[in-house]
Amino acid sequence: MRFEYCPFCGKKTILKEIGDEGQIPYCEDCARPLFDMFSTCVLNVVVNEDNEVLLIRQSYGDTSRYVGVAGFMKIGETPEEAGAREVLEETGLTAESIRYIDSAFYDGRDQLMLGLLARVKKADCDISGELLEAKWFTFDDAVKTVREGSIIQRFIIAAEKEMG
Repeated sequence: MRFEYCPFCGKKTILKEIGDEGQIPYCEDCARPLFDMFSTCVLNVVVNEDNEVLLIRQSYGDTSRYVGVAGFMKIGETPEEAGAREVLEETGLTAESIRYIDSAFYDGRDQLMLGLLARVKKADCDISGELLEAKWFTFDDAVKTVREGSIIQRFIIAAEKEMG
């Protein structure tokens, strides 16, 4: 989000030189710089004990593509808590461990994507209404199944390297 108007008083912002940051929207009435904002999301590479990757198809947007289990972080959550919550909400699986693997900025939606490796026990999924399907893939098949050059593809490759 780029501020044209102050969210506190509603006045139109001006551009003002702020230290090393360059020209930043600034509210003269509130005397405050208004730095661009973005959403922070988690994007999980869900892996079971057989080193299979769980990919999902969503019930909205592009329903034909497989993607990773993702969602927005809530205020007060750590990335790991958000990742575990999203895995449970969307698939019904409990993350036994979860750790950070990589990050990427998704320009198309102004989102910071935090990549997490979520380890779960293999089981049938109890998918939420947000999903059409959840399916297990080998690492090689998962990389080939997701969109070429996508953030989830990059995170799957990073997760496999981290696991050895």
